Amino acid sequence: MLTQAQPTIQVGSESTPKIWDRATTKANIGDTIHAPFTPVMEVINKDIYTDGRVWLKVKPTNASCYTEEWILEKEEDDLLPPPQTEFEQAFNHGRLDATEKSIPLYTNATCEYSKGYMEGYNAFTKPPIPTPPPKPRTWSVTYNSTWQWYVVWVGDRAIGRAFDSEEAERIGQKHIAGEKFWQEHRERVLASYAD
Repeated sequence: MLTQAQPTIQVGSESTPKIWDRATTKANIGDTIHAPFTPVMEVINKDIYTDGRVWLKVKPTNASCYTEEWILEKEEDDLLPPPQTEFEQAFNHGRLDATEKSIPLYTNATCEYSKGYMEGYNAFTKPPIPTPPPKPRTWSVTYNSTWQWYVVWVGDRAIGRAFDSEEAERIGQKHIAGEKFWQEHRERVLASYAD
């Protein structure tokens, strides 16, 4: 094994991900399994059954087209943590539902399970922080008296030169229009993948 850390399940806190050289019941969420002759897999969910077996949901780090579910038998040298509390089980359940973008099962915290479920679900469904809209790009034209031509600037970058000011203005306008076109195209492509 590459690491010799004591297994812990941390609910709601981040830990340093570990790299394992085989599938093991000691792996936690966020850890990487890099077994020979197999894709590098990242653990995205974990559950411990009452009989000691461990369920891992993993996905490859180089592609996001599929996930796998592994059920691992209890290893001889494993010291498994004590069974999860009802809150921890519900927290993991809520987190799994949030990552799969399913409708939440609970909307009110009436018991320990629903409280854990809601905390786990809400931990992954926080509204995104709105980003301010980008400032519009501007262009400017300066005259270079040494070489006797006009230099076209977009932001702090020189994008071209011309022999008269009208041609320089056309170059600046064309560059801004092209940037706007490609940005809109990129947004349309990304939106089509999001559907």
